[in-house]
Amino acid sequence: MTRSSVSSSSGRAYAGESLGERVARRRAQFLEAGLEVFGTTGYRTATVRQLCRQAALTDRYFYESFGGLEDLLVAVYERQFDQLQQVVLQALAEDAVLSDPMSAVEAGLQALFDMASDPRVARVCWLEVLGVSPRVDAVYTRTFERFASLVVAFARQRFPNLDVSDDEARVLGYALIGAVSLPVQQWLLGGYQEERATLVAATARVYRSVIASLA
Repeated sequence: MTRSSVSSSSGRAYAGESLGERVARRRAQFLEAGLEVFGTTGYRTATVRQLCRQAALTDRYFYESFGGLEDLLVAVYERQFDQLQQVVLQALAEDAVLSDPMSAVEAGLQALFDMASDPRVARVCWLEVLGVSPRVDAVYTRTFERFASLVVAFARQRFPNLDVSDDEARVLGYALIGAVSLPVQQWLLGGYQEERATLVAATARVYRSVIASLA
């Protein structure tokens, strides 16, 4: 028996991959499959068999990483929102927008709507996770609150003398995230009829009004 054909149960390398690397690769394949299936035909009609077919793996490997479909949905959702937060933060950190709050907002909105222009991402993040179960609702709420906190942190950084209580700032963050979430949902459900630039310009007006009141 050659080194490359050692059984996976040994934890040793197989075809150049360690056991951990194989598990991670298979998990990533299911995450991609979940994005495709949940983001096209939807979570509620999905089956493990369908996901295995999409991932080109067997159900044995599905249950290696996930306890069920809901676990995969949560993992796909959290991964996409982590990526969304990263692209928004990168946009906000660009040298060209650091000195101008409104330019930073527009850059962040552009990054967000760029990701939402993939209907799979928009469907998973803004539709498929709604009303699935109390557990998924809690994940959605935590993610929403985290994103709202990012907005509040940005506002406090740009306006250090901001005279707004923590409670009002938190609700303001919710309102600003809602001003983006509903347009994304309608954009998706309407078949992306509006130009992306229109979405950015319209939502930027909301942020511009808030920035003017804060300033």
